Amino acid sequence: MTICELLIDRMPLVAHGRDAWTTEELAHLASCPECAPAWRLVQAASHLGAAAARDLDTGRTGDRVVARLSVLRRRARWRAVGWAGLAAAAAVALVVSVSLRERSGHTVATAEPPFHLPIAELEGLSAPQLETVLEGLDAPLGASSTPDTPALGDLGNAQLEQVLRSLEG
Repeated sequence: MTICELLIDRMPLVAHGRDAWTTEELAHLASCPECAPAWRLVQAASHLGAAAARDLDTGRTGDRVVARLSVLRRRARWRAVGWAGLAAAAAVALVVSVSLRERSGHTVATAEPPFHLPIAELEGLSAPQLETVLEGLDAPLGASSTPDTPALGDLGNAQLEQVLRSLEG
């Protein structure tokens, strides 16, 4: 590393009073065509923003920032409460609607075909193979587990591997 590179690296420190030049370094700065303009530029740049920093009331600015963050936090909290309330209202409306339909005995007939989702892994399986896969699926929602359902510790290696594969997606 040359003397010019060393001095240029130290210029910001000296300009802010964290370091000082030796007499040899000062002589070099005065005579070097590369270092002299760089030193003048660093000195001028070190004074930029000094007036703004003197006029800045950090205590007042900090108080305003904390107050603004408090307002934003309060708004976010109310927004979350509002969305939760809206979701709860929608759930109640859905339950009431379904309950009223069940009590009145009305059913809604749909002309749409049943939902069909082609799954590439199941396309080539035969009917008995598909039934085996169907038996391995979880029970439908709302169905309770039977007492003879094995615990996780009771499963064999093949069954554990099957569970892991189903969790991987």
